[in-house]
Amino acid sequence: MSNEQLRMIETGSATVELVSDVLVEVRFKPDVKLDVEGMGEVVAAKRDLIAGKDVDVLAILPPELDFELSVLSVDHHALSGGCGGAQRLALAAQSSFNQRITDIYFRYHPRQHATRIFLTQEDARKWLATRLPEPSAS
Repeated sequence: MSNEQLRMIETGSATVELVSDVLVEVRFKPDVKLDVEGMGEVVAAKRDLIAGKDVDVLAILPPELDFELSVLSVDHHALSGGCGGAQRLALAAQSSFNQRITDIYFRYHPRQHATRIFLTQEDARKWLATRLPEPSAS
């Protein structure tokens, strides 16, 4: 199957889908304990779907996220070879606990591109719907 036909990849931890030419959605599965290996699979799936395109990413956590603590101590982007052309990341935490823990994670492992954490999926989508201003010619 060519990358042009590939639109969705199921991993043990998440469904990763290229929903448009400019957006990949990562929907983490409820009732699955997230670990370092699972995050590596998610990063690899994003990389395969993005295939060098510049796209934004919407990551949606289940309200009751279960994870191994080792997930927080690893820079998954560096460990797994990055996601290719991933640009902005909007993370829908869906609970105050998830919002706090992901904020801590990104303080220790900052991304090169804009990253925002939202409580709701709707707010995350609104932010991604806003286009960034073009750089000035000066």
